[in-house]
Amino acid sequence: MKKVLITLFFLSFSFLFAQSKISVAIPPLQFIVEKIAKNHIFADSLFSENYFEDYPSKSYLRKLSYSPIYLSLNLQREKSYIADLKAISRIKIIDVTKGINKIDGNPYLWMDPLSFRKIVINVYDEIVKLDNKNEKLYKANLDKFLRDIDAIFLSIKEQLFSLSSYDFYTFNDYWDYYAKRFRLNLYKKKKETLDAKEISDTITFTRKHDIKYFLIDPTDPKKIVDFFAKNSEAKPLVNNIFEKNWQANIFIFTQKIYDMYK
Repeated sequence: MKKVLITLFFLSFSFLFAQSKISVAIPPLQFIVEKIAKNHIFADSLFSENYFEDYPSKSYLRKLSYSPIYLSLNLQREKSYIADLKAISRIKIIDVTKGINKIDGNPYLWMDPLSFRKIVINVYDEIVKLDNKNEKLYKANLDKFLRDIDAIFLSIKEQLFSLSSYDFYTFNDYWDYYAKRFRLNLYKKKKETLDAKEISDTITFTRKHDIKYFLIDPTDPKKIVDFFAKNSEAKPLVNNIFEKNWQANIFIFTQKIYDMYK
């Protein structure tokens, strides 16, 4: 009887612990949970800010599996880990991109403030389902967060309205939603060195379109970045879209663009 009571106690404790946690795909989603739920619900992220070089361990997956829900962005790297989570638990997988228009094959929609806003509302809905006792508090936090996002959107729009150039090179798809929202032109380049003719054509194109910068991720190969910078007359602008603090990241990214092209 004593063993049964002890078992029931730990099962109850585990259940309560699970109810206070949410597992998410990436740090920006963790940021959303923390902005809305504060210290009432804790979030663990499958991947760190070092997204492409992060390989979560089995023990860490076990920790994530104790949460009742997992918030997904349908990232390619999530898929195998989600399958593993399902295999070891009854965790519910929630797609927080529902109702958002997407660019085919591009999941990085949180770089558009208006798409991010919709993600925030979807996350809020799941938080309230999990803990409706604190709905009033969560709604107040949500409303403030949405006002902050709206202010950021208007600030970015104002800053980018009068740039001297709207053209950038990039190796990646990470900023497609940002560019589409704010009418920037991204010219995609392959992550490889250029031959003599390609270098000549690139320099001609750079001068014609007054391209001063190319957008890169911290994980882009340094050898390729240095080569392209040397042979394109464009300078690298680094941005990691997986940084946890979405507000600071997108604001600083925009400020850099504005300072470069004002």
